[in-house]
Amino acid sequence: MKDNNIKCQQQGAALIMLVFMLALIFTAFAIGKTTGIEYKAINDFKTAKALADAKEAILGWSVQQSTPGQLPCPEDATLVGTPDEGTAQLVCALPAIGRLPWKTLDLGNIVDGNNDKLWYVISTGFRYPPINLNTVAGLSLNAVPNSAVAIVFSPGVAFPTQNRAASDSPPAAVAEYLDLTNNDGDVTFVSSGDANVFNDRLLAISKNELFDLVAKRILREVRGDNAQGLVKFYADNTNYPFADIDGDGIANDLMENGTPSYAGAPDSLVFSASRSTLVDNAWPSLINYSVSADRQSVNLTLNSKSLSVSP
Repeated sequence: MKDNNIKCQQQGAALIMLVFMLALIFTAFAIGKTTGIEYKAINDFKTAKALADAKEAILGWSVQQSTPGQLPCPEDATLVGTPDEGTAQLVCALPAIGRLPWKTLDLGNIVDGNNDKLWYVISTGFRYPPINLNTVAGLSLNAVPNSAVAIVFSPGVAFPTQNRAASDSPPAAVAEYLDLTNNDGDVTFVSSGDANVFNDRLLAISKNELFDLVAKRILREVRGDNAQGLVKFYADNTNYPFADIDGDGIANDLMENGTPSYAGAPDSLVFSASRSTLVDNAWPSLINYSVSADRQSVNLTLNSKSLSVSP
């Protein structure tokens, strides 16, 4: 009887131990699973932020150029491993794809959640003047033609078929980083695909996003300052010029609605530094110019953006 009790006690203890071990295994599994999910979420957040930061930097860089709307070339791969790594190529054949020129964009050595450097493609038409509202966005995204002027990519973890260069070496061919049609050198890109062969993350820049900002810059150029534009004209004449209605850059007498003049004739607006920004990129003909009857205020409109100018 005593032996049976001992045996029962041993079996009970073994059962408790088994339950305890199962509980430990389950807890360890649950903790491991949760940690994995959290780790992925952290990486995804870092990647999303890197893409968003890159997009913001590209837009900011573009608006500040003497040709607003111009986009930088991809990184000059020959400078990788030097103090100038991350600098954009000076010249590139469009459409151009390569690593993001993070140094040119003043981003710091930006990486995604996998600690990989970002990639970037620029459309035709957005590198060399003239660049204006009539410039066509040349990149297709997810079968929507003309939907992007540029795209930033996080390449994702390398697949077994991809052989990437060391981080301090010039990048290998684009096919070693980007997947499916994103790596074939044409103007067609996708944001999703079979998980076995596709893990790119990307963020596009549309033409509207770019020109919403560029339009504001262009209108400010027409407003001008003490050396040019509407501000100077008013300072010299105590009124604003009439509108140009035939596109020759010269204000037409008594015309209140048209486009801004730019020819610098006695009764027209004059531009110095802004002349290449405005005229070389054919902006004046795209701006609606309306001067009040007393010529004491002007309203400028471009791409749904408006700017009112008065003394």
